[in-house]
Amino acid sequence: MADSTTVNESGCYTEHGVSGYGVAAKLSRKELMNESFVKNMAELMMVSIAEKCMELGARCIGHIKSHIRTDAGTIKADTIGASHGSYSKGHLTKPVTDVFIAINSIVQGIPEDAVKAATLEGMHEISEQRGLSVVKEKEHTYFDEFDFVASKQDYIKQLEEQLQQDDDETTTSGDG
Repeated sequence: MADSTTVNESGCYTEHGVSGYGVAAKLSRKELMNESFVKNMAELMMVSIAEKCMELGARCIGHIKSHIRTDAGTIKADTIGASHGSYSKGHLTKPVTDVFIAINSIVQGIPEDAVKAATLEGMHEISEQRGLSVVKEKEHTYFDEFDFVASKQDYIKQLEEQLQQDDDETTTSGDG
């Protein structure tokens, strides 16, 4: 019994102790956000999530990455650990007030619930610091570059529909 508790507490419920979590969200800001602002926000978010995972006992960060879609272009940001900093690339053709972001965190040494908590806390904390509201959020499955071959309009529509399902479910269940 003690051995299995130790294993579960260290996040080793999979063969290699790797846990992941993904979230999709719509973030909005009253003031326009230019490319530099969005890249900086995304980079800060990636590092914040990594730091929070390490504070919760992660042994290493596999990869924390985000993909941001707007009606003016796409930004991607990622980190492999807070000590490594973060990197972003992409381009926006004009400032925007809304961004759709998908974040995936892959971490070794803490359970999925801890990865989820760190990911959501990092996203909300940086959003608040930068003056953004998290309008909607929903758990999201893991993504890679192949998930983003659709046009930006199709992807934004897909995310909006996914987030709208939450509103519809809340309304029909009587919670909203």
